[in-house]
Amino acid sequence: MGAPADILDLIHESVVTRDAGGRVLSWNAASEELYGWPRLDALGRNLHELLKSRHDAPVEAVEARLLAEGRWEGEIVRTTAGGEERVLDVRWSAERDGEGALVRIIETARDISRRKAAEDALRVSEYRYRNMFEAMAVAFWEVDFTGVGAMLIPLRDQGVTDLGAYLHANRDFVRATMEQAIVADINAKALDLFGATDAAGMIGQNTARFWPRDSEPAYIDALVATMTREPHLVTETQLLRLDGTPIDVLFTVSLSQENRRRGVLLIGVVDISARKQAEGALQRLQAEFAHAARVSMLGELTASIAHEVNQPLAAITTSGEASLRWLANAEPDLDEVRGLAGRMVADARRAASIIARVRAMAERREPERIALSLNTLVEDVRTFLAHELRAQDVGIEMILQPDLAMVSGDRTQLQQVIVNLAVNAVQAMAEAGVPERRLRFTTSALPDGRVALTVEDNGPGLPPEPARLFDSFFTTKASGMGMGLPICRTIVEAHGGEIAGENIAGGARFVVTLPALG
Repeated sequence: MGAPADILDLIHESVVTRDAGGRVLSWNAASEELYGWPRLDALGRNLHELLKSRHDAPVEAVEARLLAEGRWEGEIVRTTAGGEERVLDVRWSAERDGEGALVRIIETARDISRRKAAEDALRVSEYRYRNMFEAMAVAFWEVDFTGVGAMLIPLRDQGVTDLGAYLHANRDFVRATMEQAIVADINAKALDLFGATDAAGMIGQNTARFWPRDSEPAYIDALVATMTREPHLVTETQLLRLDGTPIDVLFTVSLSQENRRRGVLLIGVVDISARKQAEGALQRLQAEFAHAARVSMLGELTASIAHEVNQPLAAITTSGEASLRWLANAEPDLDEVRGLAGRMVADARRAASIIARVRAMAERREPERIALSLNTLVEDVRTFLAHELRAQDVGIEMILQPDLAMVSGDRTQLQQVIVNLAVNAVQAMAEAGVPERRLRFTTSALPDGRVALTVEDNGPGLPPEPARLFDSFFTTKASGMGMGLPICRTIVEAHGGEIAGENIAGGARFVVTLPALG
């Protein structure tokens, strides 16, 4: 005997019984809720016809298997009274009498439509992910980071509050974490980029072999980003191929919540070696242009430079001749001769200093970044241009802020910028016939942590579109090449700064801003 209907109604799963012909004998409350058919409407109806049962195999074949084995379970798709298709996890059991005749079939069913939809969506997502993982022109790694996490998490308990500082100070520990970061998966682009013949050459291996010592700061940034739950990290660094060849790369790390739960990092690597080579070639070309501009500027200042050198040389000659006269006396005045000799030494050093400054401007060499005082640079330029300024009857005003922060830069290149701005101003005032020519240098600290140099004159001002002055080959001079200010802009921007020009009342102003050293 079957269970009373009121007892079956207490069961949360659908319970249906049917006879050998498939007609419904009982239909509990959970079945009504699942299929939308009231009990009275379902009783006596063929179950498979009522619910349009579907299976990968014909339903008749499934029924035959049930009768042969006495039990069956699997997934069936059925349609509710409202027309909605549902995927069901179904269990059938055949109940027979003492003589083996089929009495009824007992069925329990559970709706797994949502679970199946989620599984299907997951499969589609994984399929798309795999396609992207393999097809994109980016070298992708999946790296198992669980071992690294096991090394980093205890550091908090040990009192480490600044993880970045700790890692930078403990590079052996950093290398040890690399040995715990295991490559779990890679795509074809990664095989090609790192020179692996097959996936076995990288999967299951630790990442230490790919990181040169000089690139450890980028790896440390990735560790810190992981522990501080940053969503991603993007940086440029250098990695090593399997044969030890360095490659410049754009290194990205995805730190999604899903990846964190799995203990996996998704790393993307883009080869930027060609771009780096092009940037290097461009920088060398810019350096050549800057050098050519310096030499051209020195050519324009030849007369002034010759005069500057001639003055100490003439003084040396005069002092030498006077010394010889004193020595020719019957009783030479050695104190006088000694004083003249001292003046000759001082004048020789002065001449050597002038030549050294000219040589530094003309020398072709790689830029060298050092800490520099902007005030000192301005004073050096004033000394370098002293004769030219006197010859052009230009008055100088210098308003230099004391205790100004240092800047990081190449001395010769920044001097070139200041000399170019000053010479341009002097030439503009001379060509315009300005009677009382003035040139003002001002240095100042800005609220945003930068320092500024302002060069102002009382000349004719700038053309209507001052920004065009920084375009290559644009010039307002009859004999100009239009390369001086563009090169100045290139130099300033390479130092992380900005340069701009504008008209002011009665003249022109150029402002150079540079980041200050902390």
